[in-house]
Amino acid sequence: MKHHLSNGCSFSTNKPYLSCHQRLGQRLMLEPTINLAKGGRGNDRILNTTMHWFLKNPERITDTFVSVGWTTGFRWDYISTQHPPLQWGSWHALFHDSFVHDKDVDLELASAVKLYTNILSLQYFLKYHKIPYVFYWALTNDLPENFPDLKLLKDGIDLNHFYNFKESDFANENVRTSWGWDHFYNVKEDDSANENVKMQLDNRSSYVQSHFEYVAKNGWTKSASDGHPNMTGHHNWADNLYNFVQENKLCPK
Repeated sequence: MKHHLSNGCSFSTNKPYLSCHQRLGQRLMLEPTINLAKGGRGNDRILNTTMHWFLKNPERITDTFVSVGWTTGFRWDYISTQHPPLQWGSWHALFHDSFVHDKDVDLELASAVKLYTNILSLQYFLKYHKIPYVFYWALTNDLPENFPDLKLLKDGIDLNHFYNFKESDFANENVRTSWGWDHFYNVKEDDSANENVKMQLDNRSSYVQSHFEYVAKNGWTKSASDGHPNMTGHHNWADNLYNFVQENKLCPK
């Protein structure tokens, strides 16, 4: 492998001090990282921009490793008409009245189906082209199984390539797919909300599902009012990903 392509939301964008993706590429000796991540965008965009990059750069199929931090399932992406071609916008479906008040729309189930379908679509695209990869959760998602067909999608995800896929105790108790991280990281003027999140995480098992949970648990956020990882939160998470990649032999020499 010579190259490293990464994608995700704001947790995955490049940083001057190296994001988790940049540090992962550094540790795998695949610098520099080609980063497609964009803040505030969802998983539709992650899937499409990753596939498009390889379709536009077919010569990179044989020598590129991919890392993806999947975001909350309730960010629904669309193609913007204001900045063509293929510029993406996003909305949070739960905050969009036309969805919330439409009794025919099951937002929770629709978001879960979209989430799993995006992951499986990129998984199978990468496997078909024999492109090595690692996935992880940037933001926490609960993983419902309230319909047999939904469980079939979930069970199709290759856990050997997905770091900490399963729910955490904290995710089960505090977050719905629809809310993502904003639901429980609601910081007020003081640090009480941040401390409440940290206390709940500290009182559970050491396992965390997402990059967000990891930095919230350890106090490695940018500030009390900003749940994004600081430098330590990026680098330590990258080291965890590196160990997972090495243990599962995901990145050929």
